[in-house]
Amino acid sequence: MPIDRVAPDTRHLVDLLFAGLAERPIWTRFRAELARVSGAGGVALVIRGGTGADETAVIGGEDGSGSGHGPPLPDLVALEGMGELAPQRIVGTGRGGPALGLRVPLPDGMSAWLVLEAPAAPKGWDELGVMDLLAALAPDLSRALPLYGVIAQPERARLVAEYVLEASGIGVVVVTADGTVLSANATARTIMARTDLLRLRDGRLVASTSADQAALRAAVAAMARAQAPRLDPACHCSVALADPVGAARLTLIVRPGPPYWPVSAPLRRTAVVIVRDPAQPATLPPGDLAALFGLTAAEARLATRLADGEGLDEAALALGITRNTARSQLQAIFAKTGVNRQGDLVRVLLGSAANHVGPGGEG
Repeated sequence: MPIDRVAPDTRHLVDLLFAGLAERPIWTRFRAELARVSGAGGVALVIRGGTGADETAVIGGEDGSGSGHGPPLPDLVALEGMGELAPQRIVGTGRGGPALGLRVPLPDGMSAWLVLEAPAAPKGWDELGVMDLLAALAPDLSRALPLYGVIAQPERARLVAEYVLEASGIGVVVVTADGTVLSANATARTIMARTDLLRLRDGRLVASTSADQAALRAAVAAMARAQAPRLDPACHCSVALADPVGAARLTLIVRPGPPYWPVSAPLRRTAVVIVRDPAQPATLPPGDLAALFGLTAAEARLATRLADGEGLDEAALALGITRNTARSQLQAIFAKTGVNRQGDLVRVLLGSAANHVGPGGEG
């Protein structure tokens, strides 16, 4: 059908284009509105790295978002053959139908394509009108799309860091110099819910006793003052929070807040409090030890108990094997791990990736 809804005035679409940088999934409303006003059956943004980069992002894919505006999954070879900033008809979409596209050059040899798939009943689709719309959007796309690279890379790094922290059972709390909590990951909140030694009170991170609170406050203030433009891995304070009644102990590492380069100073100085869950068993998953060191299942079970601090006789009794069998398995473990002393074996096992599997058992 003719797209008399499409007018030269693209301000509404441009507003959605720039606002969409903050959306997750990104550009959801822009793609939906562009599909509506153009009559397209689907809208996709394809962003590809420069020379030597093989990463291609397809935004608006059949990603389970339920938006109904999935991309036509175009043939990248067809896209690469397109000229820049010139709307044109392209073929070779994943669904076999026609599509219209616009190629936008990006910095560092990257390129982006805005691709509109024809509707399911393409007869009467105003392709010329859609091309005029794409041409009108070209200047703003040239300004907006480079920001994707600026946003995507640090966000991807943040998501990876969050995933590793949560998977490893490490709690992280970011606080200001006076202990006001700016953020706390899920693991940190779980740990604080399990213990009275560290908790949130009136928006601040506090310890259970006045002595521990003084030590925590001093460490946080010192590390906030030490926040610098560059990372210094050696800069940290250690704080132990002790239960005055029982034997429980919660250990913390306090570091300066994130490096603030390239600005000359942070808006407010911060510190990072790192905590491990004392309730989380330190047991190394036998399956991971077997995979990492080529151990048999029986050898991995013995290695796990030795890494937990059990002696050979104690481990043999717990596993229901004789001492001679345990000694034989230990020699096989020594051979496979490249050590010949039990102390060295424990050091190797605890220093392995198996120690970072975190909650959830074997990987």
